[in-house]
Amino acid sequence: MSKVVVIRDLEFNWPSLATPKAPFGTEQWEVQVATTDKKKVDELKAVGINVREADGKYVANVKRKTKTTKGEPLERPKVVDKEKSELAVETIKKIGNGSRGAIKVFSYDWSAGGRTGTSAMLTEVQVTDLIEYNDESQEEF
Repeated sequence: MSKVVVIRDLEFNWPSLATPKAPFGTEQWEVQVATTDKKKVDELKAVGINVREADGKYVANVKRKTKTTKGEPLERPKVVDKEKSELAVETIKKIGNGSRGAIKVFSYDWSAGGRTGTSAMLTEVQVTDLIEYNDESQEEF
């Protein structure tokens, strides 16, 4: 079974939504979501997102690969503001840790190699409270 689910009121950290990253050799867009609300944790787990505890919060990485398993390109997740207007790539690059909003995921059941499970693919991010990224690493010694 597959479904589209929106999970609201999450904190965003380490977003890679404008440019994909390849942390383990597979290019993907991603954002880490965080919450202290156990109901949100249940919502995340119900759609196949792995949640762990870190720094007094529950955190999860939500991803979308850049290609299908057949090698066909996938579009970048849509990123919108609180009025649901699509954000320009330059604005997306400014989304900093601590920004807040909602995610929309496509959740689906899978079966492969005798194993089954539920996974989620990030399809859209809504930023309701933007905290701009500030690259302090540019300071000199």
